[in-house]
Amino acid sequence: MGFPGGSLTATRGLLQGVFGEDLVKASQYAEFNVNRNGHTRTRVIGGNSTSVASANYVKKRFGSGRSNGGSGGEAIQFMIDGDWWTVRLSGSHQALNSWLGSSLWQSGNIVLWRSEKGTTYGPFTSATEI
Repeated sequence: MGFPGGSLTATRGLLQGVFGEDLVKASQYAEFNVNRNGHTRTRVIGGNSTSVASANYVKKRFGSGRSNGGSGGEAIQFMIDGDWWTVRLSGSHQALNSWLGSSLWQSGNIVLWRSEKGTTYGPFTSATEI
């Protein structure tokens, strides 16, 4: 499940149990608008110039991250109904915390997570009333 600045890897059922169906579907990619200004381009120094027109388009960014060896990221844990469940995190702790603090999810769960070193973060709740 991608989010700005990283991704979480776990079974779909676990992610849906924590965040709900709607957030899992919505977080698979992020959309942003790109505005390209008109300019001239020269392929070879001293060569002919080509004019490039201005354009506006929507770009989709799908979650990806560097693999931490064979493990696929840092092993973190989410607290769900009193039990800790392992999830892989690619990206920074700050990026995950920022995303959790501003995300909207329908499950009604309060999210508490801890890093591989044992630092606990949270609790996080949905950014809007359910």
